[in-house]
Amino acid sequence: MTHNRLDILCCILILFTAVISTKGDFQDLFSLQRRGKHLPETKFESSDYEDYSDVNEPIQAPSESLWSRTPLRDVELPLIQSTQQLNQLNVTSPLDPHIKWDKNWGANLDYGQLSAVDLDLNGNIVLFCRRERIWGQDTFDLKNVFNRNQGPIKDNTIIMFNKSGKVILEWGRNMFYLPHGLTIDFEGNYWITDVAMHQVFKFNAQDIEKNKDKLKKLQNSPQEDFSEISMTVLFSQSIIKPSMILGEAFVPGNDNQRFCKPTAVAVARNGDFFVSDGYCNSRIVKFNSKGERILIIGRALTFNKFLSPYTLSIPHDLTLADDRDHIYVADREHGRVLCYFAGNGTFHKEFRSPVIGTKIYGVAYARERLYLVNGPDPFSTNKFHVRGFVIDVHSGDVISQFGPNGDMIAPHDIAVSDDGSEIYVPELYNHAIYRFLSDESFREIKMNVSKLKSSIANSSKSHHSLIPLTDNSDEKSSGHMNLTTLIMTIVVSIMILIGLCVGIAAIVARCKKRGCLLVRRRDYWMNERKDNFKLSSLFDTRQTKNFRLFDKRPNTRDFSKLSTEPETTDDEHVEDSLII
Repeated sequence: MTHNRLDILCCILILFTAVISTKGDFQDLFSLQRRGKHLPETKFESSDYEDYSDVNEPIQAPSESLWSRTPLRDVELPLIQSTQQLNQLNVTSPLDPHIKWDKNWGANLDYGQLSAVDLDLNGNIVLFCRRERIWGQDTFDLKNVFNRNQGPIKDNTIIMFNKSGKVILEWGRNMFYLPHGLTIDFEGNYWITDVAMHQVFKFNAQDIEKNKDKLKKLQNSPQEDFSEISMTVLFSQSIIKPSMILGEAFVPGNDNQRFCKPTAVAVARNGDFFVSDGYCNSRIVKFNSKGERILIIGRALTFNKFLSPYTLSIPHDLTLADDRDHIYVADREHGRVLCYFAGNGTFHKEFRSPVIGTKIYGVAYARERLYLVNGPDPFSTNKFHVRGFVIDVHSGDVISQFGPNGDMIAPHDIAVSDDGSEIYVPELYNHAIYRFLSDESFREIKMNVSKLKSSIANSSKSHHSLIPLTDNSDEKSSGHMNLTTLIMTIVVSIMILIGLCVGIAAIVARCKKRGCLLVRRRDYWMNERKDNFKLSSLFDTRQTKNFRLFDKRPNTRDFSKLSTEPETTDDEHVEDSLII
């Protein structure tokens, strides 16, 4: 029984050693144990595995007409909690004194409703405006079909300024009906959305640069009436023609060829681009550089369903963070910014704050910060300012607020320079554009302080938080834990080595005792074992040693071999006993 217990112990030690060697080093093992002290012993829900595509919404966009089917899941994800606590920020937070409003820039502009703004490669500011056109109650019918009686906008809708606020180029007359989104990509190409035409247009930077002189001469030429002209003739009369057109003109839809009031475009460095198919379909569609659909993200909120990270209500603006492989979506009516992985469209994080309110119209990204503008909500009982906000993408905290002397009325978009030093916000109703200048030296210090505070706060948060789990210990505690981990690793390694040696020694000793180790050859032992079970071998004393049943047993009839000497005892030889 003792030997059996020893064998079982040896086997357990060997198995434990094999498991440890295949699972990884001991440092990871003890780091997991250390993190377990900060996490409650609760079960993970399906929404906690946000980085894996098998529990996320996006699907590959088919190349046939099946694209019209909006992707749905059987089970909605629960309502995602905000990364901000309701009592964390004060609604009356003051404006950041280090982001200053340049009140003299663009003070005398009058281009009607200003829909979008962006910066080109030279740092020039480009506005997309509606001039005399107004989005009113009779602009669309109940089927989202635009009323084309007024024709295209006769004035130039794309205005370019230099940093001093001087107009250097205008173009886009008789080309658009109801401008909405403008994006200038990393090559200088213009991406434009027109909600009346339900289309997305791409204009090459080379064409714009090559025809600058012609466009300048045409700026002051008399207007022409294109109210009854077809779309083919419309672009044939323009100096700059689109190199790519997505969607069918004036035909809303959700099928293989159509959008319904698309709002914005975001272009990645590899040429892929995203279109927010916003007012009707509430989804994001990803394309490759050739205009072929790759995947679809999101859909409209259905009745009797919980709000999930994939239910959108007017995705109004997009921005990309190529350094993080993230795309950020301004989910306007839900008052939040949703972050997805740009590669596969899976959900990553949500940004929401009671300070921002219930509407978010524009979002931009620069240097690990999100810049966004909110909008008014006459039906909300919570009071909040209409202004710009800066959010740290790591912590989700609102680290700054900026605006003019008073609140804005209806900001519609936002653009930020690559270094975050210049911010531009166009207004929709009061036809104004704001320029803000940021003190970046102070901003960097403030951002680092915010990261430190958030890392300390996140160490005590539950694993259900939207912030990824990280080790937030300081350098001293980290060094202490590393030393403790090293010592424990050495001790456990020595114990396992000793146990392994003892187990091997016990196995060797047992094998020697049984005579099966370095004593007999295997073939000889097998033959001998077979002979032991032969009936003839039981009586053959020359062939076996283990079954000598009659060897050294006296014959009871052979009295000559019996001893006839009388038995003696020690009592009969007392003298000898005493001598001994």
